[in-house]
Amino acid sequence: MSGSRDGDTGRLMGAVGAAGIGWGTVLLVAGSPVWRRLTGHAPSEVDEIAVRFLGARHVATGVTQVLFPARLQRVEIAVDLLHAATMVGLAVLDPPRRRPALVTAAVALGGASAVTAIRGRSVPR
Repeated sequence: MSGSRDGDTGRLMGAVGAAGIGWGTVLLVAGSPVWRRLTGHAPSEVDEIAVRFLGARHVATGVTQVLFPARLQRVEIAVDLLHAATMVGLAVLDPPRRRPALVTAAVALGGASAVTAIRGRSVPR
């Protein structure tokens, strides 16, 4: 039974990781159009750098989740929660960046929630 649970954890974490790789790739390849769609204007140079950095982070986290599904789950949850908190702060303090900040906060909370749920399923009761 534990092997099945481990297999489920690996598959679920792999799916979360693949989603992260996909989203990160979108941000790396088409970050400017995503920004324009969210804000109605082109990103500044600083915004563009931030979007690319965020894309790279999502790809790196996703690769880790695919290759090492049972490792670093607590770290991944903490990083996503910290990221969400900082983005909510940015949304409050910087109205022009509010929408992209809240979108990335929601993505981070979704990732943290997914990993938390998977982790909860894999812990023996």
